[in-house]
Amino acid sequence: MGWKGGTVVAAFALVATTGSVSFAAPQADTGQAAIQERLKRVGLDLVSGADRVNESIRELKAILAVDPRSAEAHFLLGIAYGRLGSRELMGEATAEFRQALSLNPSFVQARYYLAQVYLNLGRAQRAREELDAALAQVPGHPQFLALLGEAERHLGHPQRSIELNQQALQVDPSFAQARYYSGLALLDLGRRDEAIRELERVAQSGPELADVYLSLGSAYLDAGRLDEALDALRHGNRIDPARPDIRLRLARAYRSKGLLDEADEQLKLAESARSIALASFVFEQAESDLYLEQGLVKLQQRRLDAAADAFKKVLDRDTNNGPANRFIAEAYLLQGLYTLALAHATRAEKLGFPLPEDTRKRLQEKLHRKEPGQRK
Repeated sequence: MGWKGGTVVAAFALVATTGSVSFAAPQADTGQAAIQERLKRVGLDLVSGADRVNESIRELKAILAVDPRSAEAHFLLGIAYGRLGSRELMGEATAEFRQALSLNPSFVQARYYLAQVYLNLGRAQRAREELDAALAQVPGHPQFLALLGEAERHLGHPQRSIELNQQALQVDPSFAQARYYSGLALLDLGRRDEAIRELERVAQSGPELADVYLSLGSAYLDAGRLDEALDALRHGNRIDPARPDIRLRLARAYRSKGLLDEADEQLKLAESARSIALASFVFEQAESDLYLEQGLVKLQQRRLDAAADAFKKVLDRDTNNGPANRFIAEAYLLQGLYTLALAHATRAEKLGFPLPEDTRKRLQEKLHRKEPGQRK
């Protein structure tokens, strides 16, 4: 799947703290009942999804000013920073979880969340190390097994991911997180039909999470099941209208159905979300996907200058982006810029994204004709 990142890890995180398989964080040994009551209130705000993250951060800092050795306060502050989602604050979240563990090495829930942050930051090996350490404390715990499976998938071991998630499901057959990660691993293995069945089960019985419908809708889209893709993606968008990644997939689904105006509208909405999600680690990773989709819509609309400009934005970030090289070659061919088209087509082929055979032949014919006034 084109969209990478740790949003699904973060989405399931709150479920992990509130579900039947949750495990309690140890309380700071301060002897102050008032502080414990304040920590309890902040914790409930964070796990309930209440829009009070900044207030929670201020309250936790005030608690730590009184009791800097409260492992639970550091842990909750790490969760609060993680909820805000920026790359910089992911680093702050990591520091808080590590501080909680330094104060209480047996604080296994802090290790779980630390592993999630490492996955968000693309540091799957560090996530695996934390989860291995956690499983030494709580052997066979389904939440740790499932997240370890996801870390293994990020490390390029989807079969191992499936095995670990199956272990988690043997402990708790209703554990939606493990089933979701199994679906992602099956997608990585190219077993799309099996993956869709797993993701459908999560959507039917699991928590209402936008990531589930994004993954399911993307799988439908790759399978050419466009109406089902639109239904799933619209459902995900209703759950979280601010998600630019869902808007992006919706644009692709509409484009695939030839509904270019609808696709263009979704892309505008995705780009406008950039002002809200500018600091988001996930959005940074998907920005090239947004420009690529914009280029594809413009190309289908025969707005060739706009299409080429969008593809250039992708290539400015990664000159070896195979699809962008291929599609900008097509745009240049339609513009009569045959030499430029050939350069990008050659690079695209080396990267494993060759032009369609008929397009390649047409380009070769144009290059060899050398008609008067031909643009190169």
